[in-house]
Amino acid sequence: MIFLAGILLATAPAAADKLYLSNGDILTGKAIRMENQKLIFRTEYAGEISVDWEMVENLSTEAPIKVILKDGTAVTGAAHKTDSDKMTIEVGKPDEPRKFGLKEVAAINPATKPPVMITARANVGIALERGNTDTDNNHIDGELVARTEKNRYIVGGEINKEKDRGRTSSDNWRAYGKYNYFLNRKWFLLANALFESDKFKDLDLRTTLGTGIGYNFFESEELNLNIGAGPAYINENFIEAEDDDFPAAQWTVRYDQYFFKRHIQLFHNNNGYWSLSDSNNWLIYTRQGLRFPLYKGLTATFQYDYDYDNDPSDDAEEKWDSKVLFLLGWQFKNWQ
Repeated sequence: MIFLAGILLATAPAAADKLYLSNGDILTGKAIRMENQKLIFRTEYAGEISVDWEMVENLSTEAPIKVILKDGTAVTGAAHKTDSDKMTIEVGKPDEPRKFGLKEVAAINPATKPPVMITARANVGIALERGNTDTDNNHIDGELVARTEKNRYIVGGEINKEKDRGRTSSDNWRAYGKYNYFLNRKWFLLANALFESDKFKDLDLRTTLGTGIGYNFFESEELNLNIGAGPAYINENFIEAEDDDFPAAQWTVRYDQYFFKRHIQLFHNNNGYWSLSDSNNWLIYTRQGLRFPLYKGLTATFQYDYDYDNDPSDDAEEKWDSKVLFLLGWQFKNWQ
């Protein structure tokens, strides 16, 4: 009897994960990981295969898995078959499972990330026109983001120069730095600095220093959204006009999100300042557009910039500046 039982145990099928697809197929094997909307599933007959996450209708696992939601929440436990397009994770007591939609899942068993996650990008746009038109347009921008468990550091800047028939018609630059200290997963303290110069706005140097508190709505590879607000101090040195300085209230918005299987990324950055000594004096800076990942870090960007100064120097021609840019660039991440 013991010998027969041993034979039965040896020939019994091994426990396996089950993957239910929207076309009705059911795969058995092992769920390895899901990142960038691709699920890696190992089978005995085909090895590791890649399945589009949008094709997954359900998933059950024998062993616990780690699920990261798009809002940054982590859930660990065995997955059980449930309603279509839903996932149920056994997190503790059998009668208290965690249930959520498959569209809320950002990753499963993600690869271990380094203690400092770095994202860097640089873009350049150059236009040279000759013949009836004789103009040179140059734009360079870059940004570096370093993220640890408790800290986020951001530094960046841009340079714009334009010549029309040999005569300079645009000459400006801006540089910025931001620091966030996270009190918990959502709330953080912030400090920021902005330096800018624009010869055609009569602006030799504007220095803006700020602090405040911020909130992370989402932070993941697919979706990021955070806002911040607090006090600031602005010092303006003009070329011709009288210099000025004043306290202000500031707000910040940073947003980016991938669409269409990470083929397009929408982004929007907004900084605003409102003088506390003169309600008619306020500034708004926006950078928004679409990024298109091309190949191994190479990106194309269609960007629209809009800046507004409600109380500029008397020597400035307009209160606002807008620019449409098409840029080629490179992006690096050490955590993907």
